[in-house]
Amino acid sequence: MNIIKINIAGFVLELCSEKEIELEVGYEPFLSDETLVDVRIECISGLPLNPFAAMKPVFVAENEAQTFYSIYRTENQLGFLIYSQQNTTEIQQIAFLSEDFKRWTVYSQPSVTGKLNPLRYPMGPIIMHYLTMNADAVMIHASCVSDGQKGRIFTGFSGAGKSTISGIWADYGYQLINDDRLIIRRENNEYFVYNTPMYYADMPKKTKLWSINLISHSPKNRMRKLSGALAVSKVLAFCIQNNFDKSFIESNLAFISGLCSAIGVYELGFVPDRNVVDFVLENEAK
Repeated sequence: MNIIKINIAGFVLELCSEKEIELEVGYEPFLSDETLVDVRIECISGLPLNPFAAMKPVFVAENEAQTFYSIYRTENQLGFLIYSQQNTTEIQQIAFLSEDFKRWTVYSQPSVTGKLNPLRYPMGPIIMHYLTMNADAVMIHASCVSDGQKGRIFTGFSGAGKSTISGIWADYGYQLINDDRLIIRRENNEYFVYNTPMYYADMPKKTKLWSINLISHSPKNRMRKLSGALAVSKVLAFCIQNNFDKSFIESNLAFISGLCSAIGVYELGFVPDRNVVDFVLENEAK
């Protein structure tokens, strides 16, 4: 039996397979030898006949160009149909998740070398999202920088400038936590930001969360503090969600409500130069 453990945002995943497991390079720095395991993933070679052919999905993740995956509800678990991102008519993986979110079964076709890649995109991020469902945590599409004491998140719609603004702060001397996908966890009534494995190798990182900035391009730097339901609704819009279950919605809403009460939330229009760093430092609440 081949066993691999990965620590993502403090969650330990154990992957086991009869075949050798291969992972994308971004997962390698997250490999772990910890004994306590939060989630177990059984990796099986080969795809069964589509068990959902006669079922209607409860959720479909898609955009105008392609379908990423579909989710089905069975008697005591969730089923996932994962599509290839190179050939959207091809089923890449079939997966099942236990009702306690602690056990996955992932079916994958082996590579030409006979190895299995159970976390091949988008399967890996799906598993990361469901890690947060059993914890005080959420996954958000955003970038984050840190000065070692304070982590600042920048989030917005596609094209808003998440990578641009985080790059500016990095050039200013701040550590880039991640510029795409983050996990926020509440630990001892404080909020921390973790990076997640990407398509490139990067060491695991963690920072205490200071603020969330909802960004957009602007002819001049401007900043407005948000609070209450407005802050919650705007932050929630950028969190990764599969909102087909009332309990999922309630859990995310409760977490984000607590988050927005504890840290600063701002609308930030910015000009893409290093003056925005000084502007934010001067205008955010102390």
